[in-house]
Amino acid sequence: MAHGASSVSYGEASVSCSGSPAIACDGFLAAVDIIGRKWSSLVIQAIAKGCRTFSQISCYSNKLNDSSLSKRLKELEQQGIVKRTVIDARPPRTMYRLTQSGEELAPILDALEAWGSRHLPVGIASDGKTGG
Repeated sequence: MAHGASSVSYGEASVSCSGSPAIACDGFLAAVDIIGRKWSSLVIQAIAKGCRTFSQISCYSNKLNDSSLSKRLKELEQQGIVKRTVIDARPPRTMYRLTQSGEELAPILDALEAWGSRHLPVGIASDGKTGG
């Protein structure tokens, strides 16, 4: 390794720091793009915690409007995180569940929630304004 360079090991991966800017992993950027979209994490968390219908997911947060929820559910379905099932009944019902990929996100979001509870003041949004 060149003088002044260091190496950091994360599990089986090793990252070399040679003084040049770090380049983020494509997988990390793609994951953050999905869970970082407004309401996406909340929708995933709602389904992970047992919400199965549109109205249950909507009630999980009173700040999420129906249009935004519909858009997020469609995006998460296209990304293979949420599975939508239409039940043939009168009237027809639509149920949502997490795919295996979505289920793998649940403990990550739980950890993020726990971190936020420990380190961030309750009721403070990312823009610094109080919620409520």
